[in-house]
Amino acid sequence: MLRVAFSAQSPSRFPGTMAAGHMTITLRVRSSDEVIRVQREAAARRVLSHLGDRLPVSRLLCFLDDEDSPVIMSERGAANRGLYGPIHDNTPMADWPDYVTNQIFVDDGEHFWFQRMIDDLVYLYGNTCASEVGLTMTLAHELQHAIQHANLCELWAVNGLIQNLDRETIDTLKLTWSDIPIEREARIVSKSVAVHFFGEGRVSEYIDQKIAERVTEIDARDWQFVRTLTSSSTVDLNAETKQLFERLRGYRAELEAALQERKRLKDPDFVDIDLGVYF
Repeated sequence: MLRVAFSAQSPSRFPGTMAAGHMTITLRVRSSDEVIRVQREAAARRVLSHLGDRLPVSRLLCFLDDEDSPVIMSERGAANRGLYGPIHDNTPMADWPDYVTNQIFVDDGEHFWFQRMIDDLVYLYGNTCASEVGLTMTLAHELQHAIQHANLCELWAVNGLIQNLDRETIDTLKLTWSDIPIEREARIVSKSVAVHFFGEGRVSEYIDQKIAERVTEIDARDWQFVRTLTSSSTVDLNAETKQLFERLRGYRAELEAALQERKRLKDPDFVDIDLGVYF
């Protein structure tokens, strides 16, 4: 059963309580302009409804910002348009804007500490939301990561470790986002959803615009890759993850160190992972 609680930014308490086997999606659209808020909420609703029962059975927050948080941007890079992350009780979010964290950890009036009300977070920057196509593509992309985490958590996690490689290692191997199976799949889904709603022509125009902007050369090449994707593009996450780790065999120590750091932080998505399976 899909139970969706859509609302504007103003409410501070989440409606209802998630029951086992149910899904609660909370959509927060932050904007002082009512017309813009309604437009962005409608665009997000379409994506959520389109993905439907594929979404995780969890308490999912989709937060559409009206600005580009400098703290988050500094963590993720100038080319970043949005993010997905599972939220645990010990997830570090101290430097995040209060207007985001206040939607995740809530004073329920019954405990002496703030209760975590969210299991999964999808966050989009204000600049991302300024374009209807960009909002749609980024939201679909990040929701696909939530789906991966729910259904193939270990593959999602080990793919994520690759982003912890040193910049020198990434440059030496000439690794790109398209080399990471979960990222390639998210890009396929992202473009497919956008084409469904806006058509191939409008989506291609948006992609060409992002290539021309060239926020970074890496970002421009990534958009060039997205341009080549079609509705028939596929990814075998299991097989292609093992192929990628075979390519990374000489850098196992670096990946093991990244994994041990996640285990030290008691991240539940990483505690049982053995990279030996992939090497």
